[in-house]
Amino acid sequence: MKQQTRVVVIGGGIAGCSTLYHLTQEGWTDVVLVERDELTSGTTWHSAAQVTNFGMTQTMVALKSHSIRLYKELADDPEYPINYHHGDGGIRLAGSQTTMDGYRHFASMAKAMGVEYEILDADECARRHPLITTDGLSGGLWDPMDGDIDPAQLCQALARRARKAGAEVYRNTPVTGLTQHKDDSWTVHTEKGDIDCEIVVNACGYRVNEVGAMMGVHHPVMSMEHQYFLTEPVPEIEALDHRVPLLRCPIDDFYSRQEKNGLLVGFYEQDCRTWGMDGIDPHFVNALCPEDTDRVLPVLENVFKRMPVIEEAGIHSIINGPITYTIDGAPLVGPIPNKRNAFCIIGLRAGLGEGGGHGWLLAQQIVHGEAQYDTWVIDPRRFTTHANVELCALKAIEDYQNEFRFHLPHEHRPAARPMKTTPLTPVLAAEGAEFGVVNGWERVAYFKPRTDFVETHGYHFNETFEVVAAEVEAVQNTVGLTEVNGFNRFEITGPGAMNWLDSMSCSAIKRAAGKVSLTYLLNQAGNIKCEATLATLDDDTIWYGSAAASEFHDKDWLDAHLPTDGSVHIRSLTNDYTILVVAGPRSRELLSAVSREDWSPRAFPWLSVRKAFIGIAPAVVMSVSFSGELAYEIHVPNAQLYAAWLALRQAGESLGLQLFGSQAVESMRLEKGYRHWKADLITEFNPLESNLGRFVKLDKPAFVGKQALESGSHEQRFVSLVLDCTHAPAQPGDSMVSDGRVIGTITSAGWGHRVGKNIAMGFVESAFTTPGSQLQVEVIGQPVNATVVEPCLYDPQYSKPRG
Repeated sequence: MKQQTRVVVIGGGIAGCSTLYHLTQEGWTDVVLVERDELTSGTTWHSAAQVTNFGMTQTMVALKSHSIRLYKELADDPEYPINYHHGDGGIRLAGSQTTMDGYRHFASMAKAMGVEYEILDADECARRHPLITTDGLSGGLWDPMDGDIDPAQLCQALARRARKAGAEVYRNTPVTGLTQHKDDSWTVHTEKGDIDCEIVVNACGYRVNEVGAMMGVHHPVMSMEHQYFLTEPVPEIEALDHRVPLLRCPIDDFYSRQEKNGLLVGFYEQDCRTWGMDGIDPHFVNALCPEDTDRVLPVLENVFKRMPVIEEAGIHSIINGPITYTIDGAPLVGPIPNKRNAFCIIGLRAGLGEGGGHGWLLAQQIVHGEAQYDTWVIDPRRFTTHANVELCALKAIEDYQNEFRFHLPHEHRPAARPMKTTPLTPVLAAEGAEFGVVNGWERVAYFKPRTDFVETHGYHFNETFEVVAAEVEAVQNTVGLTEVNGFNRFEITGPGAMNWLDSMSCSAIKRAAGKVSLTYLLNQAGNIKCEATLATLDDDTIWYGSAAASEFHDKDWLDAHLPTDGSVHIRSLTNDYTILVVAGPRSRELLSAVSREDWSPRAFPWLSVRKAFIGIAPAVVMSVSFSGELAYEIHVPNAQLYAAWLALRQAGESLGLQLFGSQAVESMRLEKGYRHWKADLITEFNPLESNLGRFVKLDKPAFVGKQALESGSHEQRFVSLVLDCTHAPAQPGDSMVSDGRVIGTITSAGWGHRVGKNIAMGFVESAFTTPGSQLQVEVIGQPVNATVVEPCLYDPQYSKPRG
């Protein structure tokens, strides 16, 4: 066994084998995989092994499409062919018009990735799958590339190719410990000896946290027991001259595919069960959980109604095995938070179908620092300190119970809530707040006009339209107040802090104390990595503020570039402070009523910061605006948050103060052309392509990503659009088209209540970026005329925030 290698991948299922293979494809051949038993002896061996193109983001579609292409290539390899039923086709059924609307949106989104879905009515679903009934069926989504594969053969084929390229695989080699050294390299301790390496990859399936514990981390991954049946031969299938399509049914909580001349039928019962929360038997290898048919009987009754042939089919065997889930159902593929040279590829509940693509994107990150697609949707750092075992279990149960029911716009499901709150959460609830969730934080979406108000989630404008419009009107005409919790906040200090931050950012930074700068940090490819507000409190203290979800992501990036001379220090204040936002033309009057400071434009102009008292509460106040109105961010220690709230609330009574939520902010920021990190600002585009050239200072002597930015191509640009419809907004991922050809993708959209327009933003081919350019945007699958407009539709002179 090798004693030194570049990368050690721990785990021999689809995750590990795919990562090993793709590392060799990226040019790293001095790599090793270690497996405690035989390859595929964990979840992989009992996988239902379905391979679909369907994904709910473009990144997920891309990795699944890569899996399909790779698996087809492996299946056709004459030296080592594998069993792959490629292109049988699959139907996702729908029992409501809202689900059909979602399918139309996903079809539009996938089109930009070169993937074609088809929308079917109920009768066509039954024609293509002759074993189903149409009772309660609205239609379905057809994926022509759907199929299934032999899991053991797939992993062996990947391992074989990796070995041929120079990689090594050590079976029956349990890992007993991990040691990280001062230079961030690792020693992997095994029962057969130690391996020194630069990088470790955790690909351990349901044993993920056994290895995680060896490096002092806990991964938010939970295993669920999952059962499927294999039937005896079905005469109706034997009579067909083709394989029946795969079937996934959110109405009845099951899936099925053909297995020889019978069916494999899997269940997502409501009475589901976690597995392994109290530890896993070390001898649980190539093993299953005890059968528990009673648990799935309620689902089985519905399956009989949807597929009556199953009622007469004998059961050949029952499989009950663990599969892994994360908090939001998507896997964790990428850097392990707060660790250097450590990666993971875990939580792959649909591992066989997606694993080829997951390993592909992870290998790119390991070798190149980034993948060709933005991978935030699967980034392990999207969950922070709230991701404990109990929360993960509750969210895994919820996701399992809703396996084929995708999240609707603005839908926030109830499990494991509330997790992160502030002293104001019950106060806001008493005021009628409807909460959403941002990185575990309960954040106000809007204020209900009455106690019995209920929102109908879907893809059309709904009951909240007028509610949000009223909140926006109050901010525009008088003064509004809201809480913005969870905002990421680092205090950066030291004599080298300012120069170091300047070298990290492509933007100009205001060095004078009391000034605020909006800056962009780039990766080595010159594309956007982070967006940060830098507030210079004094000569040696800067506050770094960024999106609530970016806490672990940005900390990793900053830590990786810290000077080694100790001249810069970073301290997180994210959980210590909360922001109160005061916005509107009377916001200066409100501040003056609760604080002794001079808030006039001369004493405290736009983009200023100062320490002050709000009533009796100490605070850091910034003159910044995400709404486009005169506005102030008031950063208050959580212990004094309620005191500051009371002072503002009481003083605001005579000024017509109204409360507002994040949906009102979303409407207003679209009118200003302001961006959201990981919606409009992603690693696939540089700041010039993102139409942020005004924040780029190429005359700076150096900054991270400068050389790549100067030599990069600019084939696509970010634009704002106005849509010629009033029934629905576009959705992120919807396609922009011209003459039937996809020319771009929507990243954000919604109604602008101050300008009375249906606004969308996104990236489009450079030929369509001139204001006045005409194109179409697919809204719920239907093309809608759209016009490219100037990015700032409201107060383009920026006179209002200057006051």
